[in-house]
Amino acid sequence: MDITLYENPFLERPKRHEIKILLTYAQYIELRTRVKGVLTPDPNMRDPEGYLIRSVYLDTEKEDAYYEKDSGVQHRNKFRIRAYNNDDSYIILENKEKIDDRISKSAARITRADYDAILAGDFTPLAAYDSPLCKEVLSLHASQGLSPKVIVEYYREAFTHPLSMVRITFDRMVAAGTNTLDMFDEELRTAPVYPQQEVILEVKYDSAFPMYLKQLLQNNGIKLAVSKFVLCSDYLKRNYIILR
Repeated sequence: MDITLYENPFLERPKRHEIKILLTYAQYIELRTRVKGVLTPDPNMRDPEGYLIRSVYLDTEKEDAYYEKDSGVQHRNKFRIRAYNNDDSYIILENKEKIDDRISKSAARITRADYDAILAGDFTPLAAYDSPLCKEVLSLHASQGLSPKVIVEYYREAFTHPLSMVRITFDRMVAAGTNTLDMFDEELRTAPVYPQQEVILEVKYDSAFPMYLKQLLQNNGIKLAVSKFVLCSDYLKRNYIILR
């Protein structure tokens, strides 16, 4: 089977530095105005209000990804299946690898039929792909029970600087799926993990972070140590929600 290995359609790049900052809603409004003055909206962001991202995160039976992140392990992997604007014609299986504050991604495009099979517990369609990532996910499912665990949903606004290779995103309305593990389910219900409408600012850059952008971001928010995957997993655990 032919496979599309891709660089993320919204210009994510491998082996980049990543910083996450939690903003109040008021800080977000002010900072977004300032960012718009110096950065360019991502060309894939057709709506100025951003685009919807939904991801189904996978984890092992022992919840290795959850506990590694929660305990601060420096080298870790997160496997997920992602779609944009609820479009099931473009579904991505992805691994986000992180070492300290540097990230890289490997990805493979899969079909809706493959996605449905995985949701039903059948990972065998991945064997047909000539992709190291697909083979790794298939192996982890067989050996460690890797399977869907939680849906993470949010709206993203993205801005870039073409010369400095900096990408800044604002992730709003971060929510966990509460009644299903199928991100395309028309009856999907979600619950916000930040009731006060806090926003997650993410900054990604290659090697040098321009000084004027550092100054722009100074005194805004607090550095965030946890991922959206952990935040949504914690919500389910606090509320004793078990999804099958």
